[in-house]
Amino acid sequence: MKNSLKTLVTSAMTAIILSATVFSSIAAEKVVPVVAASAKMDIKRVIVQGNTRVHLVQSKNEWVSVEESEMDKISVKQMGNTLTVSSSEESPVTVTVYVKDLYRISALDNSEVSTIGTFNLAYLQVILRDNAVAHIKANTESMYTDMDGLGSLELAGTTESHTIKNSGLGSLKTEKLAALRTDNLPVESRLAMNVMKAKVKKANTGDVKK
Repeated sequence: MKNSLKTLVTSAMTAIILSATVFSSIAAEKVVPVVAASAKMDIKRVIVQGNTRVHLVQSKNEWVSVEESEMDKISVKQMGNTLTVSSSEESPVTVTVYVKDLYRISALDNSEVSTIGTFNLAYLQVILRDNAVAHIKANTESMYTDMDGLGSLELAGTTESHTIKNSGLGSLKTEKLAALRTDNLPVESRLAMNVMKAKVKKANTGDVKK
């Protein structure tokens, strides 16, 4: 582990190794703040916000790396199995996240998410909002994509089943995705679901009288 850390420092990259043992060994170093660091990250969901570029890499070891000059411009927080990466900088800040087996990628605002290499997963959900952009390459049993806004999503790889929900005006490119079955959720169904959710929310908050 010491040798790997020396290699990262030499390459001018600061690694955030989210484990109890390694985290204590680099506590004296200037690193990106991490919430709820634990011996087992077990990241299942990644949320990217703000003006952030995230590169996702499938790896046996889960950790986060960012260039040393960018450390003060980025926020990395973990709550449960959800990792949130965000930046409010005017210029995009790039972060690399190494994960084992996630099932959801959410991108909001002006963020951008790209997979490095091909992910092999049982199932995957890709959620895009606002002007977010994502380039995802994965082999899955099932895939679900949910877009609402003006963003852009490009998919590649293979899947047995792909379910699409596009409530906005975003661009979805699937030319490089081989899907045995594709289901598009009708616009009418999406609108009806949104109306129903709004009614349920009002009822739960006591705004609707019986």
